[in-house]
Amino acid sequence: MGRVAEILLGVCWLLVVLSSAHGQTRPSAGSAFVTVCSVDFDGTDSIPLSVTQIAQQRILAAAFTQSELVSQSTGWLRKVLYSYGYMEAVVDPPSVKPAEGRGGVVLRFHVEPGERYYISGLAVGGTKALAAQEIRDLIPFHPGDPVDGEKLDLALREIRRLYACSGYLDADPQLSENYHRATRTLFFTVQMHEGDQYNIASVKVLGLDAALADKLITLPDLQPNSAFSECRIREAIHSLWPAGGSSSEPSFGIRAERQLTPQKIDVVIDFSVGQTTQEELHAQSSLQQYWVRAEEIRCELRESLKRKSPTPCDFSKEWAV
Repeated sequence: MGRVAEILLGVCWLLVVLSSAHGQTRPSAGSAFVTVCSVDFDGTDSIPLSVTQIAQQRILAAAFTQSELVSQSTGWLRKVLYSYGYMEAVVDPPSVKPAEGRGGVVLRFHVEPGERYYISGLAVGGTKALAAQEIRDLIPFHPGDPVDGEKLDLALREIRRLYACSGYLDADPQLSENYHRATRTLFFTVQMHEGDQYNIASVKVLGLDAALADKLITLPDLQPNSAFSECRIREAIHSLWPAGGSSSEPSFGIRAERQLTPQKIDVVIDFSVGQTTQEELHAQSSLQQYWVRAEEIRCELRESLKRKSPTPCDFSKEWAV
């Protein structure tokens, strides 16, 4: 209950700050936010539609101030093209026009994409705890494949997850690129910084009857000084409730609380997740009301900034093209 009170006080403080900002903020010229209604390109016929759609989505989802719209939107487009192998793309600053009848602006970019780079090879180094081939198998690239930043980011996340399942919670795959301009190819190297393996110091079980809790803490993957692996712990717990059995499998959460002692973890397995008391429900309802009001004030503040802008609607004067 003390934690709930602390959160409520924090939300009240936030409302006071937002209310104060609502009454005192005076935006400088160019600080008002701009709504980008649509993004168009020319010169992108050689770029796959999926890539230009990603660029459009990134720009539409970003928040730009009036003064930074041109530079930041251009930067977003260059970043997307670069991550998909268009290393030599030339992106001109966009033309900016008011969107008809909707407020906001329309951006149009001229792009000279150049040739797309392809992957010539990939190497994995720095592995000790796991075999290099295990890491390589998670990276879905082969020589001749086009560079794809989204797939690469996903592979790096899967590598971190694989290490975490073996107790290496701080493992960090570092990516480097070697360019070969003559052949328009890239060679990637994934250098692993594995860190130390974390071991279990203690186990606490919440929300489960004593007999089942005693059975659970005898599982091999929960023994003191064994490597912490949330993946294996979950599998072991699930095995206690066979599929189709008479008792339904409960939901649970696993927390890893790091000790001051290096590489030691206190494991908390909480089967009470999702069981909420009436008092907690009331507190959650109050919090929800506070957050709704905070969001209303934030929106009012943003609209106020727009109204106080020297030229809130006539963008053609600000960005003559």
